[in-house]
Amino acid sequence: MQTREAILENCDQYSAQELVKFIEQGVVTFNELCEDTDGEFPASIRREVQNLLQATEDSYWQNARNSLSVDALRQYLDVYPQSKHQQEAQKLIDVIEAWNAVDKSNKTALKEFRQQHPNSPFDEEAKQLINPPRPKLTPRVLTIKDLVKKIKRIRTDNSVYNKNEEILQQIKEFVDKNYISNEDLIGLIRDDNNFLGVGVIKGLLDECYLYRDDLCRDAGIDEAFIEYLEDGKQPVKFPMPEQIEMINKLSTEVYFWGIPSSGKTCALGAILSVAKNGKVVSTMATDNDCQGYGYMMRLATLFKPGSVKNLPEGTSIYSTYEMGLDLVDNEGKSHPLTFIDLAGELVRCMYKSDAGESMSDDEVSSLDTLTNILIDKRTKNRKLHFFVLEYGAEDREYEGLTQDVYLEAALNYIKRTGIFQKDTDAIYILITKVDKANAEKGQLKEILSDYISETYGGFYNGLKKICKDCEINNGNVEIVPFSLGRVCFQDYCLFDGKTATNVIEKILQRTKGFETGKFQRGLNIFKR
Repeated sequence: MQTREAILENCDQYSAQELVKFIEQGVVTFNELCEDTDGEFPASIRREVQNLLQATEDSYWQNARNSLSVDALRQYLDVYPQSKHQQEAQKLIDVIEAWNAVDKSNKTALKEFRQQHPNSPFDEEAKQLINPPRPKLTPRVLTIKDLVKKIKRIRTDNSVYNKNEEILQQIKEFVDKNYISNEDLIGLIRDDNNFLGVGVIKGLLDECYLYRDDLCRDAGIDEAFIEYLEDGKQPVKFPMPEQIEMINKLSTEVYFWGIPSSGKTCALGAILSVAKNGKVVSTMATDNDCQGYGYMMRLATLFKPGSVKNLPEGTSIYSTYEMGLDLVDNEGKSHPLTFIDLAGELVRCMYKSDAGESMSDDEVSSLDTLTNILIDKRTKNRKLHFFVLEYGAEDREYEGLTQDVYLEAALNYIKRTGIFQKDTDAIYILITKVDKANAEKGQLKEILSDYISETYGGFYNGLKKICKDCEINNGNVEIVPFSLGRVCFQDYCLFDGKTATNVIEKILQRTKGFETGKFQRGLNIFKR
């Protein structure tokens, strides 16, 4: 093999092809031929060597890059010092050297490498070292369907103190025992972005049961939700209110009914947020003296269109809130309202009352509140009632019973006490999370009608009979679709206020508007 010195001293004796071969072998560089041959490297041969080198550069680069060899990459840079891939080659050299220096048995070091060098050629190997592939799945004793059932039971089990932690441990056990694969878990999230909550998702990420790209690329989660998760912002919390004795405001009373986890608090937050932003009504004036003033103001600032926000923490299932407000419509007329968010436990209390089952002090107190405001100390105000149900939650159990059982028991309580017989102008069924219906354009109304008839037919028909017997809204119970927008991980919402706007418009249509001054004079007389 020729030496560097021999080639430089006898440069004019070699063809362009031979010189290119020497350069590719690393015996000599093109710069050395140009600078160290005392003019023995003719311009014509130099041009020919340059052209040959340019023709083979891309192939040389591909081979050097694919080798993941520091020596091969440095040799490439020596052969092509002016290469268009110079920065990329040097960056790859740095990544390779960093990877070679990592302690492959140290999971913390491996995680730091992945953070510092995202999408590197060693990313998949690092993931495998952090969370080694499990043995080939054994014949399954349990499946992803079994996991889903267990998670649903945990959510409604009052004996479980930390539900997120229990759900997380259940998922880890199913993965560790090879009952489910990583693909099963990702598929569960992809099929329903809200099946697992923020706390569970964060735990799976922290313990490397999931990775960021699993959620974004494979489960289809918008990166805006992932970024919000990484910011770690906390949801709004609500204090316990005082008990309501009676409604003191001359207004239309709007009652919101719903079992725990029906989405009632979030729906109210969306409705109040839209009312407050000044686009549907010109003004929302609040009653600072009402029992639920703080609750109302927190709800009214929950959501902003087009931005990701935390959903609020659930309120106490025994709490009822009274919120006084006036909505001034676009014609300048004031609609005095009192929103009453009834305790989520009420529906079950009605069942227990009629079934003769024992009740806790909190349950007795919740039922007493309802009795006070709707029976014993009932006002002559006109009334609207919204029953809030979650689409797709018909199989969810509370103390061993599904919610249709409780709703029909509530219906019996309502009929027995006659609380809808007077002053009621309309009854609505507000169905939350209607996005789950996956309805084509123009089909949602029919789908929801069929859904209510099939899953809550007894309750729905009972309400219609009350409306007919009491001459409420021509015997009709209106089904109202509702969505917060795009919700992810149960606690994050990319808000869209269209359906909340629809609810406000229905309330305005059903309530009388007053000239502001005239109503205030009448209200002053009422207060005296």
